[in-house]
Order: sequence, then C-alpha cells, then structure tokens
Amino acid sequence: MAADTAVNRSIFTLKHDDDKIMQLNKFKVMSCSGEQTDRSSFSNYIMRNLQLIEYRSDVEPDVESTAQFIRSELAQALRKAPYQVNVLIAGYDTIDNEAKLYWMDYLGTLQQVQKGAHGYAGYFVNSVLDNNYKSDMTLEDGIAAMKKCILELRTRFIMNQPNFIAKVVTKDGVQTMSLN
Repeated sequence: MAADTAVNRSIFTLKHDDDKIMQLNKFKVMSCSGEQTDRSSFSNYIMRNLQLIEYRSDVEPDVESTAQFIRSELAQALRKAPYQVNVLIAGYDTIDNEAKLYWMDYLGTLQQVQKGAHGYAGYFVNSVLDNNYKSDMTLEDGIAAMKKCILELRTRFIMNQPNFIAKVVTKDGVQTMSLN
C-alpha cells in the first residue's frame, strides 16, 4: 500500500511528511484519503476501537472482520456526522495464510479487491495497476508496479507530490519503505 505524504488545503500545501497509512496492528494497515481532519480523526477512532475490541476479547480480529467493522462504523457515521474518507484496508490473514485488500468509499461500500486506488490518483493509476497486475506477483513486482504508479502521477497529475510512503504487509508483519 502506498500514499503520498502531502497535506493540501485548496491551493496550499500544509505538510510534506504526513503518514496516511495507519498500522492497525502487526498484520493490518489502513490508508485513508479525504479531508485532513476527517481522515485523521476517523483513522485514530478506528485504531483505538480495534485496540479496545482486542483488549476486551483477547482475540485479534482477522482482516475481513476488521474491514466489516470499519464499514459499519463509516456507515453508521453517515447517518449522523459523515466522515468524508475513502479507505483501503490491507492485511495478512494468519488463518487463511494469504494477503487481503479491501476497498471502501465514503458511503461505506465495501469490496474485497486485488488492487485499488482512491482520490484523484485513481484516475491515473488504475490503468497502470490493470496493466501490471498479475495474480502471481512477487513483492518486487508489486514494488515495481507502485513505482510505475508514482511515475504516472508525477508525469500527469497537476499537483506536485514529492514524497510517497509505502507499507508492505507480509506473513512477517508490516514493513515501511520510502518510494522517493
């Protein structure tokens, strides 16, 4: 999973070092796009509540259960004070011994996918992902595809996004890498 590190508001860039990929636990990460305040508060709310669930039950929910929990929280908030966030949830399921990725929009629509993107970047990188995705990709193939996506954004996107961060989830846990 990769994300830019810029925080923009209208025509201003406020920060260049914001990590938009939150590590939920040893085997799960969540990336949110949207307005800074909604993205930050929703991410923190989800992370803290997942920690509380794990503490109370002494069981770590699997990737699908985590995605369903996040979906229900986002859908419930939609009826009160909606969060304008789109979410990608990635994780390694230790029960099934496989990596999983879930795509969710701000309305709480949830879908398990093989590849995904949100925001304006989706207009550019979905075609790159379609052309480069293979069901038997190695980690190196995935990193190469991410670098092609970043090159496409730097070539075609009007906004300058100089820094990107990536988090890779494997059976060994979450690893952070810079893609600059």
